[in-house]
Amino acid sequence: MKIDARVSDEALWLWTAAAMLAAACGPTPSEAPGDPVAALTAAVQADITPEGLSEQVDSIVQYERLSGSPGENAAIDHIVRELEREGVAVTVDTFMAWVSDPISARVQVVGTDFAPEAITVSGSASVEGLEEMVVDLGSAEDLPPFLALTGEDLVLAEEGPAGSSARTDRPDVRGRIALVTGTPGPDEVAKLSLLGAAGAVFVTTEERLIDMTTTTVWGSPSLRDYRRIPALPVAEVRKSDGDRIRSMLGSGQVRIRVSAETRTGWKPLRLAVARIPGPTPDAPYILLGGHLDAWYHGGTDNGGANVAMLEVARAFHRQKNLMRRGLVVAWWPGHSNGRYAGSTWFVDHHFDELRRHALAYVNFEGLGQMGAKRFSASTTASLAALARAVVKEGVGDSIRTGYPGRSSDESFHGVGLPLLEIDHSRLNEDGGYWWWHTPDDTRDKVDPEVLKTDTDLYAAAISRLVAAPNFPVDVAATVERLGSILEERQQAAGARFDLSEPLARQRALLAVVREVESSLPAEGDLTVDLARIAILRPLHRVLYTQLGPYHQDPASPQGSLPGLNAVEILASEDPGSDRYRFAETTLLREEARLLEALDQATAAAERLRDRLRTR
Repeated sequence: MKIDARVSDEALWLWTAAAMLAAACGPTPSEAPGDPVAALTAAVQADITPEGLSEQVDSIVQYERLSGSPGENAAIDHIVRELEREGVAVTVDTFMAWVSDPISARVQVVGTDFAPEAITVSGSASVEGLEEMVVDLGSAEDLPPFLALTGEDLVLAEEGPAGSSARTDRPDVRGRIALVTGTPGPDEVAKLSLLGAAGAVFVTTEERLIDMTTTTVWGSPSLRDYRRIPALPVAEVRKSDGDRIRSMLGSGQVRIRVSAETRTGWKPLRLAVARIPGPTPDAPYILLGGHLDAWYHGGTDNGGANVAMLEVARAFHRQKNLMRRGLVVAWWPGHSNGRYAGSTWFVDHHFDELRRHALAYVNFEGLGQMGAKRFSASTTASLAALARAVVKEGVGDSIRTGYPGRSSDESFHGVGLPLLEIDHSRLNEDGGYWWWHTPDDTRDKVDPEVLKTDTDLYAAAISRLVAAPNFPVDVAATVERLGSILEERQQAAGARFDLSEPLARQRALLAVVREVESSLPAEGDLTVDLARIAILRPLHRVLYTQLGPYHQDPASPQGSLPGLNAVEILASEDPGSDRYRFAETTLLREEARLLEALDQATAAAERLRDRLRTR
């Protein structure tokens, strides 16, 4: 097992050697005839066929790929063989990660023979024969929200510090087993734990049991967040069985006996990473990633995406003479049972390299769904225009882009990398993504023609990212996005908190950025690419993180510019309450962080503006 830096050093050496060989043996992008972006897009798309994709899907989806399992390792070995056959430099790191594998669950209504089929979930505590009264809490959507800003800790809004008014109409679940309709996700389990439940039985909204992950810890725990490792036993039953338990509750109190078993702790995982260099050893690169592990055979989650990544890596390697920038492609382990353990490990072990050389992160998720009709994208503001253009040119659809949530291996906000993920999904009226996280996500759910469409869209986006003379990132859009959120926060705060200074500095930064963007050299410059990303890094860190560059935020949705979410408390609390003053103190500190980020971005923008003026 390799857990030191030797493998990473070897990977970097191989990448550098390959780059030197490419520079010596092939033409540089500036020497390539015609439009390198159009030529690269056409060549890569022509190289990837539905037949080739389908063959590779068969090779991956034949395995059940719970992370760390023999099936996942077999899939890794297949990917590595395919890459090495093509001459692509690839390494495999082995490391220890904290994972939780669900084993079994049993639910029985005490005093009856009713024992519905049940499963447990990743992150559940193990328990044998927990017997308590049942309390029906209704829908998971009705659970109390978290406090607006909580940092490393999760605090319920109604259970916060003095001065707040807790709800009194909710059934008391302390020491009882909660019955809740919905999926057992991290937020739901954390809320039930904070409410004092002894255990939980989740009732699905349909007649399918859905494998889920319940921890709010992002990646392997550290000393800062290990306290949030879940300690609540969780089981899941089907809707009809949950309805039957509720009908029993209508006749009086019900006791339930719950057993759950998970295998939780440190486990060796393997991470395959391919490197396709740019024309020079120090050329910046784009990071592509998608999780390799799956619940069961994972045809569309995430087998189709894994194959698209493989075919993209091979096709771009064949056309590397048209690339100005490199590609790094990673098949993440530990996405589900390790809550993004693979991508987080990569950040932890390559942070300095990513900070110095990476320009963006492109995430592959859920490709090739049969019957998919709706296109969309999840992206930082800086790559939203690129996503819209690629989909419009590729399939003719005008799409709306959503901003990052807190999912899908989005482990790179602390590094400050722009994010792009293109989505192609089924409509609800067609049944939606009903097989997600179930044994039904089998090979037949992957449509090779849909997968070809999805892969072509990614190929078009990546071609722009690696071959356009100027890196196609919209720095001004990020500054504008920051300004619009600041205005929303100011409106929410009213006269109770003044954000005029951050708004003034945001406007000044926007003016400088617009000067920079209007002065970019037509022929492009890789050092300018890196300098533009340097403007974005501090802004991304305040827009998409609370805990800053080096520590991962909880795996809980927090919105953009989460440090200022506490304005909601000012708007709703009495100014004399403890909570109001706690929120005010939080906002003062977050404003200082925001002002520093704006100053850092402005200084980087001014340096680049002055440099471009002297060209």
